[in-house]
Amino acid sequence: MTNWTPGMALILALAAELSCKSTGDTPPTEATATSSRAEANGEATVKTTPALIKAFQLRTFSTGVLSATTQTELKANTSGYLRALPIHEGGFQKKGGLLAQLDTMSLHLRIEQARLALEEAEYNKNDMLVMQGGKWEVDNSVNEEQLESILQQSGYKKALHAIVQLEYELAQTKITAPFDGIVSEVKVKLHQPLGAGESICTLIDPYSFEAVFQLLEKEALQVEAGQVVKVQPLALPKQELRAGVSSLNPVVDEKGLVRLHATIRRDDLHRSRSHLLEGMNLRVVIEKPIPGQLVVPKSAVVLRSGRPVVFTYDRESGLAKWNYVTVAYENDTEAAISEGLKAGDLVIYEGNLNLDHDAKVNVEKDE
Repeated sequence: MTNWTPGMALILALAAELSCKSTGDTPPTEATATSSRAEANGEATVKTTPALIKAFQLRTFSTGVLSATTQTELKANTSGYLRALPIHEGGFQKKGGLLAQLDTMSLHLRIEQARLALEEAEYNKNDMLVMQGGKWEVDNSVNEEQLESILQQSGYKKALHAIVQLEYELAQTKITAPFDGIVSEVKVKLHQPLGAGESICTLIDPYSFEAVFQLLEKEALQVEAGQVVKVQPLALPKQELRAGVSSLNPVVDEKGLVRLHATIRRDDLHRSRSHLLEGMNLRVVIEKPIPGQLVVPKSAVVLRSGRPVVFTYDRESGLAKWNYVTVAYENDTEAAISEGLKAGDLVIYEGNLNLDHDAKVNVEKDE
């Protein structure tokens, strides 16, 4: 057995004091200490934000298609062989630009023949003028009744009309763009024979695109002309286009739906023209601001026994408080509360899924 002396006891006490000082030189930070205490006490870590009075964005979602209001199917106005086809699908064509040209040889021969017939008729007309007491090539040298009879009997009127008709047919052999547009649906090939009325291609004005979509009749009645909507092609999820409601079809179909049209802004069309296609599938978002609403994050609303609940944080006690609420409106990110909360309440929007009333919580500050 060791006999302890007063000196040995003093040495051991000094060693213990030095050991405590060496391990406690770096105190824990406040965040670390708070987190450690929360873990030790079983507290939930939550995030809070104040409930605010502001305009709530009521959002209605739909799907639709992209459609050009200015587009036309171009057809051959006369028959003949296709001599020129300087177009391709997806190509841009200016107004008046050549789309297709039919062969004109037979028409030129007919026009030449008609001009010869006109010369003969003109000679006969002048000859009859002299016979009626008038002057050669001076139509007003006889009275109106005489001149009308001479024009008919000489065949001059008929020959003149034949030339006008053939020149019109000649003009119809050239198919040009009626407006600036993109060529689509080319249905013919070079050198093939075309019949009158046969389709050549479709021309689409890329600056006339609109969104065509449907809403339930209750939702459609809340939409006004000119209201701004957001349009997103499903194939281009990062592409957002702005549009304005241009018309609402005043008919409810058999499925209870109403068709609406929204014109896409020209600057957005200019920026995205090369990516937009006729018939593209769209996601349409209609927003309508409702002023003076008490708004909280949508994640703050949880269900308890089938009823909506929002937990608030009480600063004095550090406890989470259970509040039954009435949700007036909601969208994909926010909810408008009509009963159960007041402006300024600190609502818990993260870490609230498994909370109970009067649960001790640790509020995490946003960095």
